Amino acid sequence: MTGCKMKPHHDMGGDSAGPIMPDKPDDPIFAKPWHKRVLGLTVAGGAMGAWSIDTSRFWRENLPKADYQSFSYYEKWLAALTNLFVARGFVTREEIINGLPSGPKQPLHAAALGADRVLAMLAAGAKASRPEIAKPLFQEGQKVRTRLPDATKRQMPGHTRLPHYAADKIGVILFYHGHHVLPNSNAHFLGECPEPLYSVEFSSADLWPDGHAGDVVIVDCWQSYLEPMT
Repeated sequence: MTGCKMKPHHDMGGDSAGPIMPDKPDDPIFAKPWHKRVLGLTVAGGAMGAWSIDTSRFWRENLPKADYQSFSYYEKWLAALTNLFVARGFVTREEIINGLPSGPKQPLHAAALGADRVLAMLAAGAKASRPEIAKPLFQEGQKVRTRLPDATKRQMPGHTRLPHYAADKIGVILFYHGHHVLPNSNAHFLGECPEPLYSVEFSSADLWPDGHAGDVVIVDCWQSYLEPMT
């Protein structure tokens, strides 16, 4: 078992969230009008095809700790999207600061999302499943151990969908879902690298000190997140 056991600041799975207030039927979809605009910018930016949803997620995770912990949900989205647009050459820092164009830059992608395409695109979604290219290593009912998150990354700092609370734990393969795009690779423009994807069942008591033996937690894990129990 290799890799760092330190929990990154963005990985809050399993943390106490305090009281949860359920949504009411008449609650607005967006708490503030600008939240809707940030979502629209994010969808339109992703539709250009210049990065993947995994890239967007990694850039949110990669915000400085102080920003990540103080920003609201859509502030994180906007900050990460702004950084991504600058990094990919669609806008400059000066333009963001001054609110004015500052000269030649990377042109917007030809696939820029028009308003007339939005509803159809959202309805269709974007599938991450891919044709099976190899037989799965694990079978339903088989015991496996998860690796440490850092050991699953394709670069450092990098992206992984293995949560810290489920790292280095023993679980049982519940389902096999076929091959899916590997976020650890796709987030960094390293290719889709499809892998078998499994639902792995863990006992709550094995994940947290106050977990109950009768409760279970199910985590979707790519094959490279798992090791066979010997």
